[in-house]
Amino acid sequence: MTGKNRRLGRLLVGPHQRCLLIPLDHGPWLGPVSGIDCPRDIVAKAVAGGANALLVTPGFLRAVAEIVPPEVGIILRVSLSAGLSAEALQEVPAFTATTAARLDVDAVAVSIFFGRGGEVEMMRYLGRLIEECAGFGIPVLAEMLPPSDKFFDADSIAHAARIGMELGADIVKTNYCGDVAGFRRIVASTSVPILIAGGPSQDNDRSTLQVAADAIQAGAAGVAFGRRVWQASDPETLVRKLKAIVLEK
Repeated sequence: MTGKNRRLGRLLVGPHQRCLLIPLDHGPWLGPVSGIDCPRDIVAKAVAGGANALLVTPGFLRAVAEIVPPEVGIILRVSLSAGLSAEALQEVPAFTATTAARLDVDAVAVSIFFGRGGEVEMMRYLGRLIEECAGFGIPVLAEMLPPSDKFFDADSIAHAARIGMELGADIVKTNYCGDVAGFRRIVASTSVPILIAGGPSQDNDRSTLQVAADAIQAGAAGVAFGRRVWQASDPETLVRKLKAIVLEK
């Protein structure tokens, strides 16, 4: 088994090769807001609930590394939001495949927000990163999000996801279109595992669980729920319920 397959095997687990990913990489964008203001606390809750992978920045990883069990996969965010800057519409290339290899992570993640400007340079960066990561056997997750006015449009989501696939990403993260049949077509046209993004937190857990169940029914390889989890009233319990839907069915 190659190093890349071994790493993918820590992210896509179980008989259906699925992933319950908890993104905790919002700090550069939102700051130390409630829910991620205490990194070790939220990591402990996510792990206790049964998340099999975390999406983090290098600094966040350093803060929590000693409490992350060996079986939990780590995806390293290598493009960051400029946060307080007026130029924060698109993420900024910040780290390299060498950073990921040094930290011995299981994958890297890059986001491209179409319709905001700067997409061409980010696509160049993603292409270079995929090539560099191939030399280290490190998978690449591409978060491909359509323009804001077509954020949940099935055709636009399919197009964004397809760009990630065409660039050579191993996993694509994108929006759920809200329709099982529509998303099933997106999955079929992408041909690499797709994780659905969670977006803003919801008033109750029921919506989060329903979205997860619908996406899995449509063929998604899992969910990447950040704010929906760490802004929940009981993150550990919510993750445990998500695990029953994503990893145990």
